[in-house]
Amino acid sequence: MSKYLPELYLFFTVLLLLLLLFLLKPALMPFFIASVLAYISSPIFSFFQQLTGRKVRLSALLTLFTLFLAFAVALFVVLPTVIDQVQSFINYLPVLAKKLDNFFYHHFGRHWSFLHPFKSMNATELLQELYSKLGTIPIGNLISKLFSGVFSIISIAINIVVVPFLTYYFLVEAEKIVGVYVALAPVSIQEELRELLDKVHSSLSSYLIGQMAVATFVGMYIAVGLFLVGIKYSLLIGFVAGVLNMIPYVGFFSGLLPSLLLAVFDNGSLEAVLGVLAVFLTEAGLENLIYPLVMSRTTGVNPILIILFIFVGGYLGGFLGIVVAVPLAVILIPIFESFLDKKRGVAVACRGNG
Repeated sequence: MSKYLPELYLFFTVLLLLLLLFLLKPALMPFFIASVLAYISSPIFSFFQQLTGRKVRLSALLTLFTLFLAFAVALFVVLPTVIDQVQSFINYLPVLAKKLDNFFYHHFGRHWSFLHPFKSMNATELLQELYSKLGTIPIGNLISKLFSGVFSIISIAINIVVVPFLTYYFLVEAEKIVGVYVALAPVSIQEELRELLDKVHSSLSSYLIGQMAVATFVGMYIAVGLFLVGIKYSLLIGFVAGVLNMIPYVGFFSGLLPSLLLAVFDNGSLEAVLGVLAVFLTEAGLENLIYPLVMSRTTGVNPILIILFIFVGGYLGGFLGIVVAVPLAVILIPIFESFLDKKRGVAVACRGNG
């Protein structure tokens, strides 16, 4: 069992940190956010270190400034446009519902009442009911609800100060933090533990950076492509497809299905339908070319495993569980691979001795 001590040590460390995060979420959330920001911005930090001649503190400040600019663009440019399209889409729901209802009635006629899953409501009434529920919630109120609890106004005010400070600290002291963690382990496994940490870091950083790069490409490509085809809410569809692209298969279909619906019932032309299909088929082809390039250093992650972790994470931990599910899966894969490699090595040695 001592042979597997580095893997067990790291595995139970990850589980302990995960447990503490969920048990002490209000207290640890700023540290979690800051550590995530520091980790995903580490390539930018390394770039500034090379640019400034290894001046760590200056590089950390420049990294924070870059993050601030990125958040400012997202908050004041991208987010308002997406919110406008969401509100516009909500207002458009009754019109789309009527078109859908007319389509089904035209093609199924009197059989529509038997095929309809809600016999007491037609499609228009059903979506108007949904619209009435959504329409009573202004987008501003919806956003404020998303930031309730841990992300209350007071908490946000505190985190505006605390999170950047902690991010700066994690950027500057990252190597020391890792060094302390390794030093706390038994001396006999420290060297092997550091090698295992390097494998986990290589896998996780490559995966996250690659996924963000692919998601950005997918979102922009779909948004621009649908805009050129003339599909309504192209930016909203591209934004949602890009974000959900980190979940295997979900991003593609979350963009394709509403685009086809709008092409048929809003544009109402074969050209629009063919244009939507062309956008998504070329996107899928380009993604298959780009994905191996940006993910070349990552160990293979089975899409079914990712989906499983997301469902389990969502069931056990809600939204936060979904957020940590994919990184957790990518972290655990190198640990279990190392464990299995050692187990196979022991089995081969036993057969050789036999």
